Amino acid sequence: MDNGTNTGFGSSRRRLLAAVGATSATLAGCTDFLSEDENGNGGNGDDEGNGDDSNGGNGDDSDDGGDGGGETLWPAIDDGELLADFEEEPSRRSGELSMSSDEARRGSQAAVVEDEEGEEAGLTVYFSDGIDLTEHDVSFAVKPESANRIVIEFVAPGRGSRLTTVRTVPGEFTGWFRLDCGYEHKPGDEPDLSNVTAINILATNDGRPIKMVVDDLRKVESVDNGKAILLFHGGYESQYDIAADMLEERGWAAAVPLPPEAIGESGRMNVEQLQELQDRGWDICSNPSTTTPLSDSPQDRQRTVLENSKSMLEEQGFEDGARHLLVPGDRMSEETYEVVRDVHETAFLFGSCPSTMPPTERHMIPHIWGPSLHDGVRRHINLVDQYNQLTVLRMQRIVDTDDPEDGEMSLDDFEHLLNHLEHRGLDVITPSDLVDESYERETDDDVDDERPEGTILEAGRSYEFEGDGSTTETVELDEGVVVASFSHDGDDEFVVELDGDVLATTAGQTAGESILPVDGGSYQLEIAGDGEWLVDLSQPEIHGEDLEELPVERSGNGSSFVGPLWAPDDLSLSLTHDGDGEFVVTGYGADGSYEQLVDQTGSFDSPRSYAAGGPVWIDIEADGDWTLEAEDA
Repeated sequence: MDNGTNTGFGSSRRRLLAAVGATSATLAGCTDFLSEDENGNGGNGDDEGNGDDSNGGNGDDSDDGGDGGGETLWPAIDDGELLADFEEEPSRRSGELSMSSDEARRGSQAAVVEDEEGEEAGLTVYFSDGIDLTEHDVSFAVKPESANRIVIEFVAPGRGSRLTTVRTVPGEFTGWFRLDCGYEHKPGDEPDLSNVTAINILATNDGRPIKMVVDDLRKVESVDNGKAILLFHGGYESQYDIAADMLEERGWAAAVPLPPEAIGESGRMNVEQLQELQDRGWDICSNPSTTTPLSDSPQDRQRTVLENSKSMLEEQGFEDGARHLLVPGDRMSEETYEVVRDVHETAFLFGSCPSTMPPTERHMIPHIWGPSLHDGVRRHINLVDQYNQLTVLRMQRIVDTDDPEDGEMSLDDFEHLLNHLEHRGLDVITPSDLVDESYERETDDDVDDERPEGTILEAGRSYEFEGDGSTTETVELDEGVVVASFSHDGDDEFVVELDGDVLATTAGQTAGESILPVDGGSYQLEIAGDGEWLVDLSQPEIHGEDLEELPVERSGNGSSFVGPLWAPDDLSLSLTHDGDGEFVVTGYGADGSYEQLVDQTGSFDSPRSYAAGGPVWIDIEADGDWTLEAEDA
């Protein structure tokens, strides 16, 4: 995934089906590091993975801090519950494994993994009785002396059900920091975090020699709801003219990291506009402008740059925001890190993954590039919602165009991003909320999760159309849902759209159906085909007794939908597709809400979570065989 370093300023405003969901190999950066016989049930350091748990993990519920009788050195911490202090040797996963007393952050030794060939180096901590991470996050102390990517796999409980963290590390960073394991990808079946049997920690370095030191693996209690921080880099006018009002409508605030000397320049916000945003709860943060990478300068020069930028913001009344830094160019050396910790209370840089919430490491909080909405950002948001973690999204310019330039974000996509955050129920917070611990929301204890009775949606209009080629019709619809049934007797593409929302997109001789919530009013129905076709629209009446209980299993070929289902809480979906064309799966609620769950071409076999809540339908567009299993999350 592009981290946005080469600028570009984004925007977005699409309607219902303009979304993503496709897994990005670049964003995920996720390689299957587990051996074919991995079952996660213990290991003794050999290649069979079948030993006991005497490998550095205690897996119990003690809260003794696990100081191992020695001094606690940052980034070792005393919070939470110790999982492994590496007083006993863990299992070697790949490369070479050794123990070092000189590197110990806690107790008498730390674990060192190396690989001179530059392939991968890693270790495994096994828990023979399993550990429960359903209400906890994991972090550890790490020193990537020669590594630019760290992968953590949570085996829960076996090879086919795991979560991964894939953390990008600046190439010049060789010192210690604390890595918070925000879940970036779910490559197999739905994991059971109440039974985590192994944690794999691995490093790669683009083919160069690898060396990584690990210590103080522990879990800390997580929050009760997922969070998001929006970083509007650069202080551009579109952030004030467009983004600020859209956030205000939702009661949200954000952060503007910018070079203080750029305030008031052409195309940038002036002091008055920034002060107005600050009055709305926004943070105006530091992002110094440098002619050379900060990490390439002497340490005293780095300190001067950071302190001057912070002071300039404070002098203009932005004291709260000046506490926070967007690291210039995402370049961070060990020396830079030391200065940043002295000058600022938080610091953000590209990391390609979410973080734990609250993070135990506040000076290397990873952000991702918000305009990559169609390249995995939605997946990150879904996982943050499901596991109550933190995602930090960086954006620049928002542009009202259907053809944004590289790095920009269209207004359609930006609106879609905000709608998805809102639908998923994430708390949008600021860096100051994070450090001031003002991020917990009031919970609504009066949420009605009782199955509805009687009429849920009234019956509406119905239409029948038939033809050959392309046509546009105007239809009047009532509020509710519309079901489209269609057939096409042709060789080429067949597309049906309702005010730009896709009801069918397929090719050849086909028949199917789809469903879409509508607000009511006049709609433009556009039909394009190369042969004879039939399209029927109907608005059925929906009753409480029509709602199907979970779990459900369905299979089919081509376009169809499943529902209405009664889903008072989130859904866990298992989906497969055996076709060469598009596979698009969207969840719709009777209240008009929606969430695109999959948008991929070709075969597919992966789980998805759906933030449902009440009566819902699952709409499926496919060009081959598909299966769906839905159950309570």
